[in-house]
Amino acid sequence: MSGPHTPRVSVVIPSYQRCESLRRTLVALTRQTLAPSDYEVVVSLDGSSDGSREMVAAFTAPYALRAVWQPNRGRAGACNAGVHESRGSVVVLLDDDMEPSPQCLAAHAAAHAADPRVGVLGAVPIAVGPCSPPVVVYVGKKFNEHLRRLSRPGARIDVRDFYSGNFSIRRSVLDEVGGYNEAFRDYGNEDGELAIRLLAAGVRLTLSTEALARQHYEKDFAALARDSIAKGRTAVLCAHMHPDAVTQQRLGTYGAASLKWRTLRGLLLRASHVVPALPDHVVRLVRWAERRRPARMPKLYAFALDYLFWVGAQSAPAGGLPSVEPVRSAVQLGARATERTVRAPEHSPAEREGTA
Repeated sequence: MSGPHTPRVSVVIPSYQRCESLRRTLVALTRQTLAPSDYEVVVSLDGSSDGSREMVAAFTAPYALRAVWQPNRGRAGACNAGVHESRGSVVVLLDDDMEPSPQCLAAHAAAHAADPRVGVLGAVPIAVGPCSPPVVVYVGKKFNEHLRRLSRPGARIDVRDFYSGNFSIRRSVLDEVGGYNEAFRDYGNEDGELAIRLLAAGVRLTLSTEALARQHYEKDFAALARDSIAKGRTAVLCAHMHPDAVTQQRLGTYGAASLKWRTLRGLLLRASHVVPALPDHVVRLVRWAERRRPARMPKLYAFALDYLFWVGAQSAPAGGLPSVEPVRSAVQLGARATERTVRAPEHSPAEREGTA
C-alpha cells in the first residue's frame, strides 16, 4: 500500500484486551526522535472489547494513527492484519506491553538503510523494581540475562532466541517469506516458526540495543503457567511444520536436563494422565510458595514451568496434520532430537524458561 505521503516506517501493534498498556505504548511513540511524518502506527485489535478501539480513535498523536479490528484469531493473525493495512517499507512489530525509548524507531530505520536483508530485534529489558512480584523478578532476571548474552560481540541469534515483540524487517522480505503463519492461534511459537523461515531465506538476525523498548511484564504465575502449557502445544505444531528444525526448538532439549529432573519430570507427566488435575495442583503449590518466598523459589519456578510446557506438548492436537500423532510422539521426538544434536544447548529447558 502506497500513496503520496507514504511513511518510511510502519509500527504495527497487535493487541488484545490491554487498553491501558496500549495507551502507554502510544504515548511513548509520541516522543520519538524520528520525524512524525516518517512513521505511522497501526493498532491491530484482535477482538478487543475493553475500550481499546474507542481509546485509539480518541487518541491525539503527532503521527498517523489508525486501528483495525477483527474477531479474535491469535497474535499471528493480528500481526498479519496490521501489516496488510500498513504502508511503510520497513515494518516494526511492537507488542502492547512495550514502552519504546525515544530513539527506538530511528534505530530500526537506520539498520535497514544499511542492510536490506536484516531482521532487527530491538532490546526489550523487563522493568524490575523493589515492589515487583516474585514471578516478575524471576522472569525479568532470566530474560535480561538472556539479552546480555545476545548483546555480546559475535553472538548468534538462533530460533529459540528470536522474539518479535520489538522487531523490524523490510516489508518486501516479510512478504517474501509469507508473513506469520495463522495456524498459530494459541499462545507461543508463532515467532519461532517465522524465524525458521527467515533464516532459511538468508535473513540475518541481529540485536540492536539502540532500538530499545522497555517491557512491562504484568502476568502472574497462573497466567505464565497457562502460557507455558500453550507453548508446549504450539511447539508440537511448529515441529510438525519443520521436522528438520526440531533440534533448534525446545522440543529438541527434552534430554538436556539432569537425570534427577528428567526422572521426576517423567513421573509427573505419567501421573498427569492418571490425575488430569495435577497441573492445577502444581500451579496452586507454586502460588502458595510465592507467598512465603523461599530461597529456592527460582528453582521451583523453573521446574514447574518446564513440567507445564511438556504437559502442553503431550496434550497437543494434530494441528491439521492427521498423519502425525503428536500426543504420544512429542516427548519421543524431543528425546531423539537431543540425541542427534551435535552442539549441546547452552541451557536446559528449565534454565531457559522465562525468555521470550
